[in-house]
Amino acid sequence: MIGVLLLGLALVVAAALGVALLELLLRRADVAAALVFGSVVVQAYFIDRVPALALPGGVQVYLTDMVSGLLLGAAVLRLLRTPRFDRFQRWLLVLGILLLVSLVRGAAAFGMQASVADFREYLFFGGVALYFASFPVSIRLYDRIGRIWLAMTIPMMVLVCLRWLAVFAGVNLGVPASKYGADAAIRVIDGPFTFFLAHAFVLTIPAWTWMRRERDRWIRWVSVLLLLFCLVLNRRTVWLAIVVGVAVLMLRDRRLGRRALVLVALGGVMTAVAFVWLGGLQEGSEPVVRSGSGNLSWRVQGWSDVVTAWSRSPADWAIGQPVGSGFTRQVEGIVTNTQYGLHNFYIEILVRTGFVGLVALVALTAGLLRALWRAPARDAGLLGPGMLPALLAMQIVWYLTWPPGSEQGIVTGLAAAVAAAEVSRRRLAARPVPATADRALAQTGNGRR
Repeated sequence: MIGVLLLGLALVVAAALGVALLELLLRRADVAAALVFGSVVVQAYFIDRVPALALPGGVQVYLTDMVSGLLLGAAVLRLLRTPRFDRFQRWLLVLGILLLVSLVRGAAAFGMQASVADFREYLFFGGVALYFASFPVSIRLYDRIGRIWLAMTIPMMVLVCLRWLAVFAGVNLGVPASKYGADAAIRVIDGPFTFFLAHAFVLTIPAWTWMRRERDRWIRWVSVLLLLFCLVLNRRTVWLAIVVGVAVLMLRDRRLGRRALVLVALGGVMTAVAFVWLGGLQEGSEPVVRSGSGNLSWRVQGWSDVVTAWSRSPADWAIGQPVGSGFTRQVEGIVTNTQYGLHNFYIEILVRTGFVGLVALVALTAGLLRALWRAPARDAGLLGPGMLPALLAMQIVWYLTWPPGSEQGIVTGLAAAVAAAEVSRRRLAARPVPATADRALAQTGNGRR
């Protein structure tokens, strides 16, 4: 009896805390950003052993799921109070509805455990994007989010150093060992976490032009460290995304060209030195740094098999295959079926949501990039509207080989909010003011025209 009472009390306290946190998230997007970035670091630390709550049916609710679920709930509540949706917000809703339909179909066909496991990465991206798209544009808020992002890269880099100590020096401080990237010892965090650092690095490039205060000097040091870590961690897609992001910054603001080139050149030289020092030119079956083309050929073969199987059904063209069905493909003569790991987000969305879902994703990447290209390129803080085109361009490259993380939902959501504000501003500027309204304003104003 006492145990039941204690359990009930714990559930009541947990529910009260959840409601209080939800209420806070309805008003404070910077708190939500801190939760998202913190969950990324937690996931990088625990890998596939993130603390979880076991539910009936074998479903595991991880800490990262709780964060994404809270943000999705707050997003729904905020969107219910939105009188009118912008076109990019509509595309986000379309993509979200298609994914929910796929989840319901998957739960009915394959059970809750398999469908939720497959749906998890879409919740990380879509729920976070919907949430941040519901907030009005605020330069001060965006600067706070950028600084929180930059601060959260510090524990991520500390984690990398601790794992390098275990790999190269044999000093094990109890940090869980890396599971992914086993083809090269230098890759002690998975690709999405390296991209988390890469996005933060590109954020800091424009800041070199306006950092004058003493308290902002730490940003320069973190910027150089981020570039070094991104290059040494040896992820080719990350390298390409950084080059694309820097190119977009240079095209949109010529003032940044020389600084960006100096930073990238410095990082390239430091990486080359580290590459040679770590034995990247040595032969052997277990190199520290591997520079070959790797698994690109079998990825392309797998993509071809998946798309061919998907295209045979008209229903798949319309609404896609349900989550939980896995991805069946043939790699080097061996037929495999995995729940995730297709390594191409465009094809994943096509298979899971059909052609309409792919169009929605393209609208939320290339469409947003086009809509924001003419936005002012110079900002007074980190992660301003002028920074978003470069981050979106990096996303377009990243999705070719990797799924998005929660922080990518922040970028997409903020970009959708800025695009909506730009459209509203243009409509307001183009709308003629009636003469009667002009006289009324003159009579009720403060005397200034």
